[in-house]
Amino acid sequence: MTDFDTLVSTSDIVTVHIPLNQQTKQLINKAVFKKMKNTTLFINTARGGIVNERDLIDALKNGDIAGACLDVFESEPLPMDSELRNLGNVILTPHTAGLPDGRKFHKNRYDFFIKNIKRVENGEEPESKLNQIL
Repeated sequence: MTDFDTLVSTSDIVTVHIPLNQQTKQLINKAVFKKMKNTTLFINTARGGIVNERDLIDALKNGDIAGACLDVFESEPLPMDSELRNLGNVILTPHTAGLPDGRKFHKNRYDFFIKNIKRVENGEEPESKLNQIL
């Protein structure tokens, strides 16, 4: 057991596994990132609101931490214009990293997408049509 400051300042990997509530909202912020080693990998699979996303982006861009793996975001889905999408030291997953059989889930999902793309290429209707242009 150790205190929070010692934990974040000595860990090579910091991974978040807490609920989002009044005490944890924006818990991981600029001050916390500054305490981390510049070689630290930060992982959040808990809730997006626990992390101040702007502070995380700044920490990643400034080299305060080495990288981040994120399965959750302050705003979900992650906005298309989020800087997180363009940083080379970030891995993003679609809030499914915690599924017991995530690899199988994603394989089925991508097989479905590929099948529909091929159907459209062949002049056929896709299996499912959403957001149609009228």
